[in-house]
Amino acid sequence: MVTSDTTLLLTSGKNIFTAILPKNLTGPDANTWTIGSKLRITGICSVQLNTQRSAIGEGMAVPKSFRVLMRSSGDVAVLQSPSWWTTGHVLVLLALALIVTLLVLGWVMALRKRVEQQTILLRESEKRFRHMAHHDSLTGLATRLVFQDRLNVALKNAKRHHTELALIMMDLDNFKNINDTLGHQAGDEVLRVTAERIVGAVRKSDTVARMGGDEFIALLPDLRVPLAAESIAAKVVAALSVPIPFAGGEVPVSVSAGVCTVSSGEIDADTLLMNVDVALYNAKALGRNCFQSFAPELD
Repeated sequence: MVTSDTTLLLTSGKNIFTAILPKNLTGPDANTWTIGSKLRITGICSVQLNTQRSAIGEGMAVPKSFRVLMRSSGDVAVLQSPSWWTTGHVLVLLALALIVTLLVLGWVMALRKRVEQQTILLRESEKRFRHMAHHDSLTGLATRLVFQDRLNVALKNAKRHHTELALIMMDLDNFKNINDTLGHQAGDEVLRVTAERIVGAVRKSDTVARMGGDEFIALLPDLRVPLAAESIAAKVVAALSVPIPFAGGEVPVSVSAGVCTVSSGEIDADTLLMNVDVALYNAKALGRNCFQSFAPELD
């Protein structure tokens, strides 16, 4: 092999031989010859024979070397270019496919995680908005709407199961003076602590709502002990007679309460609310810081 010439390594069947093109005769067509191409070679065949005794037979010549000498690049005709699907290309494609698959899986997992996070945030927001719609923002108590709905349900259950229920309506005494003398921040703190103390005095099954301003109401369903409502009302009045700490001092508070108990759902919700309001009015008329149960003669 002459290093300055263009040498093609060719195969035909099981035979391997070379085709040589002098360097000064190489044309632009040489750039199209790629490994694996099917070629037709035209040129001068140079064969070197080995005339020594061989295993084939005595006196028979055996080719020692075989090569083709070409005169120009035109002596090489490309009959068929090699297939692009070589082992190397297939491995590259498989590697690229694997990389793309891993990237897609990573993106899908990241997207799924983000969707899960957004879903959690949406559920938390929905839960928070639902709580805000059903609870007072300052005290956390049920709203008037929630209370009305639970009252209607409690009246139906009382009629169905022949049980008693009661309402306790409460109003802070002289609350306006607290706002006027100590400010609205003090008033808000008094309302918040008042709500906590009312909830602590009633049963866990009872519903406490803020009706507006400094007025609160408690629904006591399924009463089975006589005078149970009066006992709870007394606890509420006692709990709210304790001064409330604020700004290093104490704010004196008290509450008036009205109680109305009915049996077996004998009364509608509007009449029940009107009667408990009458009882509250009479408690204030008695001097405040007390409770009064409704009786027909009060009305």
